[in-house]
Amino acid sequence: MAAIALHQVGFLLLFALATIALDCGQIVRLQRNEIGRTQRHLRAMGGERSPQECPEDSNFGFPMESVVLNSTKEEARLAVGFILEQIQTIFQHNFTQAEWNLTATDFFQKTLDQQQSRWKRCSTARTGELATSQGRRVKRTLKVYFTKLHQFLREKEHTLCAWEAVRGEIVNVYSIVISKLLGKL
Repeated sequence: MAAIALHQVGFLLLFALATIALDCGQIVRLQRNEIGRTQRHLRAMGGERSPQECPEDSNFGFPMESVVLNSTKEEARLAVGFILEQIQTIFQHNFTQAEWNLTATDFFQKTLDQQQSRWKRCSTARTGELATSQGRRVKRTLKVYFTKLHQFLREKEHTLCAWEAVRGEIVNVYSIVISKLLGKL
């Protein structure tokens, strides 16, 4: 009797794991489809500033080689989730001076929140809570990069030009980096 119950639990567990794996594949496809929509929201948030209005040339130096080019499939999955989380964190801060289109900003934040929630389910289901040493390295590298963005905003007192520089950077990160990472999955 106990053996039959154990077999049933085992089959249920295998079915659940197969469903989770299928769900992750769907989440990756959804994320690929969301790139264009998210970029449109980001671009619609504010107008592009001319070099005369915002003369600063900011190079935040996204760590493309260590995060994208040299990452494994699992590191790419971890990186996408962490990037979405960090972008969400950035756009939860004080951007009142940015004078952005509030409707577009709201759409962007909601879209990003949905993506981040879906991605969190996928990355946790696929990798569990334990990260490999390589995964921790990727996360640490990304943390340094996003800390630069936060520091830049603070140093520039969250001015319109600072936000425009960060928004422009996020457009590039989102379109190029997320696309390349998803290509590994």
